[in-house]
Amino acid sequence: MHCRLFVLSLSGATVLAVAAPAFAQQGDATDGYTRARALFSAHQYRDSIGALDEYIQAHPADARALALRGDSKANLGDNGEALKDYDAALQADPQYQYGYVTRCETRLQVDDQSGALADCEMALKLNSSDPQAYEDRGDIHFARQAYDLALADYDKAVSLGRSNPYLFAARCDSDRLNGKLDLGEADCEKSLSLDPKNRRGLWASGRLALAEKRYNDAVSALTAYIAEKPESSDTAYYFRGLANNRLKNYGSALADLNTYVKRAPDDGDGYKERAVALYGSGDKKAAAGDLSTAKLSYTKAGDQTQAARVAAMIDALSAGRDPTP
Repeated sequence: MHCRLFVLSLSGATVLAVAAPAFAQQGDATDGYTRARALFSAHQYRDSIGALDEYIQAHPADARALALRGDSKANLGDNGEALKDYDAALQADPQYQYGYVTRCETRLQVDDQSGALADCEMALKLNSSDPQAYEDRGDIHFARQAYDLALADYDKAVSLGRSNPYLFAARCDSDRLNGKLDLGEADCEKSLSLDPKNRRGLWASGRLALAEKRYNDAVSALTAYIAEKPESSDTAYYFRGLANNRLKNYGSALADLNTYVKRAPDDGDGYKERAVALYGSGDKKAAAGDLSTAKLSYTKAGDQTQAARVAAMIDALSAGRDPTP
């Protein structure tokens, strides 16, 4: 029942997904484990840890209790201590399949992709029909930009009966990145039908709308995404600004891109897109300044392709033409 905190590096999105429970054993009603499980289910993670501390003192080799304490710590953001509990659980019972699944999720949170992959592979070796393990392995492939492998794992998880807003949103993103936009539409719709406020679903829907040039839909989805957590929506401001630029809503675009450039001052993309909004708003001098900054940023990063594109925009502006990105 570990609630994974999956961070989408592209967006700063944080999404909760519920993992499979470690099953209670006979006698739990008197040993404290059942009480800890109930507290965990009620999201009272600190109280769950307190109950488990006492229980584990008397049962130090109970793998399910150690894993549950790790899950409680992970849900409080203490991934380092959570991993210690998972390690202890798997040392106590090396065949405890759920232990590998939940450690896989947390290892991915701390960017230990190799360790996470090893854990998910072991989980699937122990149980090749675990849909959660396929979903988790899909997340690892996605983080590694192996989008074809991610899509295959998400497909497998769905085929095995797993269904949650996060999974369909992740598959929507993978559909888009594999050029399967029609399938992405169905997955994004499914995600948001299960939870209209799911941030991964809103993100995936907004990015898909951009890919399909449905700019009004993109603005709508990204606005809902940002509203859920403005402080963790840096890249969403950029993409909403881009969509508003394409709609020629230059004032709205400029507001978003000002926010993005302030938060990501070293990203040439922000300056390049803001130049479009500035030009559209009538400030050609400021637009030229942003294009020069963007070109310098790309040159420093060794991105000659983008530097050349911005150079062409600068030439167009100098010749009195629109600096089309």
